[in-house]
Formats: sequence, structure tokens, C-alpha cells
Amino acid sequence: MKNPPYNEEDLVQLATRIPRRVARELKEFCVRNDVRLQSFVRTALAEKLTRMRRGPVRQTSRARA
Repeated sequence: MKNPPYNEEDLVQLATRIPRRVARELKEFCVRNDVRLQSFVRTALAEKLTRMRRGPVRQTSRARA
């Protein structure tokens, strides 16, 4: 999923605290996959919000014997 282009005026800064381990894994992932951290976070948040708007995903149970 590619992020649409934004003007600087459309963007706001988001500051949050996350565990050091998660931050390190995130950074390593972005470096290994040649992805800008900002782009990764923006896409991840957009995808999560989209999934949440759709409602809970129902898991199909297997037929009982």
C-alpha cells in the first residue's frame, strides 16, 4: 500500500513512547527492508484504522464431528 503524497501543512507530528525493544525492532525492520520509518508507521496506522472500521473479523470454526 503506497501512501498518498502529503503537503507539509497536511501533516501533524505524533510523539509517543514505546518500549525500547519495539523501537529497535522497528528501526531494524525499516533498515533491512529499505523503508522509511515515517512511511512504515503511517501505513501501519492507516491499515489498523481501516481494519477497525470494518468491525471485528469473525473466525470460522471448524465443523464439529
